Amino acid sequence: MRFLLFVALIGCGSKDDGPSCDKVVDNMLVITKSAMPPGHDGMDAGNNRKQMVDQCVKRNMSADQRRCLATAKDVAGMAACTPKK
Repeated sequence: MRFLLFVALIGCGSKDDGPSCDKVVDNMLVITKSAMPPGHDGMDAGNNRKQMVDQCVKRNMSADQRRCLATAKDVAGMAACTPKK
């Protein structure tokens, strides 16, 4: 009986919830800042970070989608994270 309980607890602990919305938004901000054309240096999307994190949480994205956005390397990579309809 103890063995079954131990196995059940190990199985529950291995769930991967993906990256947090904080990590997702931080990566998105890095990408969008690097993609801004010259002359737009003063525009700082980081001022809206809290709202972006709140929106991420509200959308209840899957772990896979958050993982995709958190590891994207460019705008095209972020676009590829959008679920196909």
